[in-house]
Parts: sequence; structure tokens; C-alpha cells
Amino acid sequence: MKKKSILILIVCLVFVLFFADSGYAIKKLKKLSYRQRQKVLKTLDERYQRWYKVVYHISAKEERTVFLSLTNNRDRDIFVRTFWQQRDPTPGTQDNEYQIEIEKRFAYVQKYFSRGSSKPGWMTDMGKFYMILGKPNSIERFDSRPGLYPAVVWYYFGDKTLGLPTYFSVTFYRPNNTTEWKFYNPSVEGPAALLIKHMPVDELNYAALYEKIKELAPELAMPAITMIPNEVAPGFRPPLRNNLIVSNIYESPKRKINVSYATHFLNYKGYVDVESSINYIANSKLVSVTKYDRFGFAFVNISLKPKRISVGYSEEKNQYFFNYNLSVTLRQGEKSIYEYKKNFDFYIDADKVNQLKSNGIIIHDSFPMIPGKYSMTVFAMNSVGKEFTYFDSDIVVPPSNETPVLVTPVIGYKTEPHLDTFFFSYKFNNQKLFLDTEKNFRLKENPLVLLGVYNLDNKLWETGKIQLVLKSTSQRSNFKKDYQLPLNRFSYQKDLNILQEIKEEGGLNPDYYELEVNLIDGAGTTLASQNVEFAVSPLRVFAHPMETFKKIRVDNPFFFNYTLGTQYEKLGSLVEAEKYYARSVRNNPAFKQGMVSYLNILNRRKKYTQVLVDVEKLQGDKDFEFDYNLTKATALFGMKDYKEALNHLLRANTIYDSDIRVLNLLGFTFLNLKEYQEALKVFDASLSLNDQQQFIKQTVQKVKEHMNTGNKTKTKSR
Repeated sequence: MKKKSILILIVCLVFVLFFADSGYAIKKLKKLSYRQRQKVLKTLDERYQRWYKVVYHISAKEERTVFLSLTNNRDRDIFVRTFWQQRDPTPGTQDNEYQIEIEKRFAYVQKYFSRGSSKPGWMTDMGKFYMILGKPNSIERFDSRPGLYPAVVWYYFGDKTLGLPTYFSVTFYRPNNTTEWKFYNPSVEGPAALLIKHMPVDELNYAALYEKIKELAPELAMPAITMIPNEVAPGFRPPLRNNLIVSNIYESPKRKINVSYATHFLNYKGYVDVESSINYIANSKLVSVTKYDRFGFAFVNISLKPKRISVGYSEEKNQYFFNYNLSVTLRQGEKSIYEYKKNFDFYIDADKVNQLKSNGIIIHDSFPMIPGKYSMTVFAMNSVGKEFTYFDSDIVVPPSNETPVLVTPVIGYKTEPHLDTFFFSYKFNNQKLFLDTEKNFRLKENPLVLLGVYNLDNKLWETGKIQLVLKSTSQRSNFKKDYQLPLNRFSYQKDLNILQEIKEEGGLNPDYYELEVNLIDGAGTTLASQNVEFAVSPLRVFAHPMETFKKIRVDNPFFFNYTLGTQYEKLGSLVEAEKYYARSVRNNPAFKQGMVSYLNILNRRKKYTQVLVDVEKLQGDKDFEFDYNLTKATALFGMKDYKEALNHLLRANTIYDSDIRVLNLLGFTFLNLKEYQEALKVFDASLSLNDQQQFIKQTVQKVKEHMNTGNKTKTKSR
């Protein structure tokens, strides 16, 4: 290759390499077909195959899918431990009583219920109900009653919190005198299925069928009709409630399990070590987007409430505490646009510990975000007990343009005045809105709704309105009411935030509610709609959770602008990145990291002269001596002043000799100075730090080829 071609290639691609970014992919859960599940199971160790059978009837489909998606035994072991921990009735004790009970049930069904069946015990109908419900409280057998197929009835006391009746029956029979017991559902098979039909019967004459079975086996007549003893519909017709009971039985082992621990497992397992990974805590959360007229850009608000929290004790402060480390990442596809970490310490006196544990705490945080659609992951770990919680969410940050925007409303339960100059989550017009992520309200408590109307122009403000439609979502109530809020009732702002109390005389009745919010212009056209749901409890007294959040001064928003600059830079929007970095530096000239980022963007936009002027603001600061030399060398390289660029790169390399950016730029500088051997030495050092740099490898190969060609030419000329 000709020398000129090498140098052109170098100058064109060096900055692409220098400022390259890498993406990060979130692992998504893929659904598996029956064949795929069976194929995966056959590849697993026998102990995992057995575990899958043991938990099949008590686990959620999502849990089984995640387990089969795991690729190594380490993760499988962690998942199995986590699975049982989610079901441990006495956390913190040595034994998991539920796990022990399920193992006993499995051994029993394998031993007894496979008899007379071609299936293993756990796959039979009896095995399924036994694994879910356990040993019956009582049993009635009808093995040899003339005119009836063999039948057996199991009776159980049910747990209402799991959706089960107080007392119910489960019946099995052997149709046509087969050897395998089948589950009998009165509403599906019907009582005629229990009769040996020596003569034609009217399968729909339930009263006659009931009387016939009662004549042959009095104790079987009621279970033949209904799963709830003595609950008989007119005409002895099997009630459809039987189907609901069956469904609730199947769901009962999972009803109190939040499967988010499993659906998120593929993502969060990379955040935590082996021991911590079994300490997943479910959560309730709220994610919203708000704008403030004084800033002109949007904020994403995160509110996270762990379902359980452990506390430690500080002898130094004589207080109890917890410590949550919050990690937040936003992506577009596989590309990371913004990520940060933040620590939340919370200290409380001894008399408040029980309140904290019973009512919980909400962690609030907010950060500025540029317009776009994102997938967000939020991970939080409590250093006490290494408990952690996790969630992901898709969010949309609306643009600032001429189109009016109505964001999703936020429901709170009270406000307090805050007249300071600090910014924090849900502070509007010197008022702090308090909220509960579970959106539950006490009886007679008036909900407050935060309404955000953004990109508002004067015409819409003068003539438009917000319509609130509040209605009950339960079937027992037909409550519905409209509220009209003219926009000009409030002082004009382009980005208008309204706190409106939902107040009814005597208070809202206990119920589930939906609040629909409509933005309507002067002509009566609905421009946008949003809705939010909440519940009013019949209780007059219950405590809302505590709240914790970070404060930031708003009189100098340099860090907000810097954050937006980093996001635009990740997206490759260099013009916008430069604009926000410049604002950050103007807001706070002492913010040297902001200056470094600003100068890097100027270099990427080839504004080398400006870089050489502004970079002198870093000179003399020992903490930024490395950045000063690297940034200046980059601008000098861009201006083809390779000798001076070399001087600053050598100084930067003296300060830190393991920076790939310095080494690569140094190598290209040597190439431009025709010092090929030195260039190869530097590139070798760079590749020793990261051997995946394909462009550097290609450059090294081409340089070697060029040097060999040159040596051959010299030999011939002699």
C-alpha cells in the first residue's frame, strides 16, 4: 500500500476509533414451545430434571421458562435457592418448612399414584391436586357401588387469602372402570358421567340425576353437583363456580408469589454475587415524566418501595439504618444512553423501626433526560442483609415543540410547603407531593392528582381546559363524576404543572377508581388523554410509607446541563451535546469535568482552534493534567501539528501509561512522523491492553506490509 493511502486512512478513522462507544444488551425472556422445553430438560443433570418435576404444579409458567433459559449450573443453583426462598414461611430460620412439605408430597405421589396409570405419579390428576393441596382433611370412597363407576372424594379446608372456599371437595373417578383415577369437574363432566348407563338417561335433567346418585350413594350426590357442600343451584344444575374453584386451586400456590424475581433473573443475576442473588425482594414502583418551566427540559422520576426492608444498628450514632445503592440505566435498543449510581442512607431512632418495617419506605430519585423512547432498568441493593430489588420499564420523554403534551397523572395523598432553593422529586410551586406507589388511600382521605400539561401556547391556555372523569371500576358501584378545570385558572407557563385535589362531600366511598384526564381545546376537541387508577380503603387509619430523596440546588443547574450533554453525546448528536456542555461550563466554570467533556466534543466537531484556546483553563490543575495534555494533543493532531502533539502525548503517557486513547493517538502520530518502528511498539502496547481492536490490528498489518515493501525497494535500488 502506498504511504499516502496509509496516512489518509489514519487521519479519517482515528477519531472514530478514539471516541468509539460500546452497547449493552438486556437479556429478554424467550417463550419456549413444548418440544423446546422437553429438549432442554433432557440436557440437564438429573437433579435439575427432578427439581422441575417436583415444582411443576406449584410454580408459575414464568418461573419454569426462566429456569429452562439458564445456561449454566451456577445460575440454576442460584435460581433453585431463590425459588424456595420466595416461598419460605419462616425466613431466617434454618429449615424451609414449605420446601420440606413439597418434597414429602412428591415422594408420596410417586409411590402411590402411579399405580394403575401409565404416567408417573406427579403427572396424574390425583398427583397434581395432592402436590398443590396436600393431604386431604378427610376422604370418602365409593369403590364398589352398583350403578356407579368407582369414585373417591377428598375434602379440604381452604385458605380464603388464596381464593379458596372455606370448605370444598375434589372428586376423582374411574370412567368405564379404567385403572387410572381422573379428576371429576361437576360443571364439565356432569353427574351423568358417574353413572353406569344400563339404560338411556337425560344428561340435562340434573334433579333426576341427583336423586339417582343419592339413591345409589347418598354421600356422593352433593359432590356430583358442586365442589362446595350444600351449595345447590335451582334444579340441581352444577354451578359455573366449580370452574372458578378449580382455576383458583391451580393458581393458589403462586397467588402470593411475585414472579418478577424470576422474570428479571436473567438481568439482575449479573449485578449480584452468588450469596446475594437469593435475596431478591419484590417491590412496587412508580415511574413518571415531568417538566419544569424554569428549566425547559424533562425529568424522569423514579419511586421505588421494597416490599421488605432490613435494618442495621450503628453504635456510633445510636440509630438504626439501611443503605440502598441505586443503579439506573436507560437504553435505546442495545445502546446505553445514560446510567448512574447513587447511594441512599437512612437513619432512624429505635422508636421508628417498627413503623419502618410495617409501613415501608419509598426511595425517590429524579434525573433530566433528553426526548426519546427508552428501556430503563433500576437495581437497588441494601447493604444490610444484601437484599436487592429490581424492575425495568419502558418510558417516553416527550419533545419540546409546538404539540401540546399531557403526561400520565400522578396520584398523591398530601402536600407540604418547601420554600428552599433545592430541587427534588415531586416538588412543584414550593409544594412537595407525597405519594404511595401502591396508590391506596384511607377512608375520607382526598387524593391529589398532579397534572402535567406541556408545550402549552397562549391560545390553548386562554380557551382550553382539563376534564377529569372519575369513575368506579367495580361492578358494585356506578359512581361517575366530571370535573372541569379551565387552564386560564392557573398562571400561564409553557410547561404547566397542576396539583388538584379530588374532593367529594363526605369523601370517596371504599372502592377501586379510575381517573381519566382529557386535554380539550377551545373548540371542544380532545387533544390528549391519560388515566391512572387508585383505591380507597374502608380503613380510616393506616400509615403511608416513609420517603427518602436527594436534594440538588436549582440556582445553578450546571449538572443538569452536563447530564443532558452526556446523553446527546451517547446518541451521536454532537451539536446538541456541545450546546449543553457549553451551558454547563457557563453555569459553573469551576466544573472541570464539564470542561473536559466540552473540549472533547469540540475536538470531535473539528473546532481545534477553539479547543486550543479553552484547554488552557485546565492548565496548572494537577487533577486534570492528564486531560489537559490528551485534549490539547488531540486538537494539535487534528491540525496536523504532529510534533507538538507528540510532546503532549508523551507527557500524558508519563502520567498514565495504560490509556488506550493515548497509546493509539500516539501510534498514529508516530506514523505521521514516519517513525514506523515506534508506532508499532505503541500499537503493541495498546493491543496488550485490549486485543479486540480490529482496526489497530489491521493498521499494524498494513504498516508492516508498507515497511517490507520499502525495504525491498531499497534492496533493488542498490
